[in-house]
Amino acid sequence: MAKPIFKSQIFFESKEIVQKKFSKIIVKKKYREALSGLLLVSIATLLNFVFGYFAALFAVYLSFFEWNYIGPMKFVGLKNYEILLRDLLRGISGAHYFLAPFYTGLKNIVLYTLIVVPTQTFLAMVLAAFANQKIKGVQFYKVSYFLPAVTCPVIISLIFIWLFMKYGFINYMIQLIIPGFAPDWIHDKNYLLYAIALVAIWGTSGHFMVSFLAAMQSIPRELYEAAMLDGAGPIRRFIYITIPMLKPMIVYVVVMGMIGALQMFDLAWVMAGPSGGPGGAGYTMALDIYREAFINLRPGVAAAKSMFLFTLIFVSTYIFQKKYKVVPR
Repeated sequence: MAKPIFKSQIFFESKEIVQKKFSKIIVKKKYREALSGLLLVSIATLLNFVFGYFAALFAVYLSFFEWNYIGPMKFVGLKNYEILLRDLLRGISGAHYFLAPFYTGLKNIVLYTLIVVPTQTFLAMVLAAFANQKIKGVQFYKVSYFLPAVTCPVIISLIFIWLFMKYGFINYMIQLIIPGFAPDWIHDKNYLLYAIALVAIWGTSGHFMVSFLAAMQSIPRELYEAAMLDGAGPIRRFIYITIPMLKPMIVYVVVMGMIGALQMFDLAWVMAGPSGGPGGAGYTMALDIYREAFINLRPGVAAAKSMFLFTLIFVSTYIFQKKYKVVPR
C-alpha cells in the first residue's frame, strides 16, 4: 500500500529543489566574477611585468654589454661603469661640462632637488591649511591650485618660457618690486635652473596640497578645541598640532618629491633643450641618459648610468624614510 503524500512534504521538497537551483546560480555568478577579476588583474600584471620588471631587469643586463640596436650584443664586463666613473672623476676635477655631462647633470639635479622638494612641501602644506578653512569660494580656490597638477608639463613649460622672457610678464612684475632687475631667465646660465625649479614648484604644489588636505581633515577636531580653550592662536595650533599630526604625510610627500625631482626630464627638455641650455645649466641625469641611449646610440652606457640614478634614488629615499619614518605606537 503506497504511503500518502502530504502537502507539507511537497512544499519542503519543492523548497529544497529551489534552494539547490539558487545555490548553483550563485556559484556560477561568483565563478564568473572571479574569472572577470582575474582577467582584469592579469592584463595589468602582464603590462607591469613587460614594461616594469622586465625593462628594469633588461637594463641591468644591458649595462654589461656594448650594442648599437642592430648588430649582436658584445659582453664588455664593467666597461660601461668605467665610462661612468671617468665622467664623474673628470667632473670632480673641474672639467668642462661637455667632457663630464653626467657629472653636470648630477650636480644640477642635486641643487634642483634641494630647491624644489622643501619649497613644494612647505607651500603645499600652507595651501592645504588655507583650503581647509571654511571661507567663501574655497572650492574655486582648491580647483585653481589643483589645475596645474592635471595639466601637461610640456604645455606648462611652453607657457612659462613665454612668461620668463626678458621683457615678459614675470620680469615686469619683479621690476615693480626691484626696479632694474630683469634677468634673461631662459638664456642666462645663472638663472635657468632656478626658472625650471620655479615651474616645478608651481606645477607640483597643487598635487601635494590635496594629499595634505586629506590628512588635515582626518585630524580630530577635539585637539584644536582643547588648544583654543588653552588660548592657542591659529599659528600655534598649526605649529604644535597640525604639523606633528601631518608627519607621516610629510614623509610621504618628501619621498615622492625626491623621486620625481631626481629623475626630472620633461621640464629640462622643453625649457633648456636637449643640450641643457647655456653652459649646461639645465642639463640633468635623465637628459644625459636619453642622449646616450638615443643620440649617441650607446644603450649599454645609458643603462649603466640608469643604474647609478636608481641607486641614488633608492639610497636617498631609504635613508630619509629610515630616519623620519613614524612608528605606530
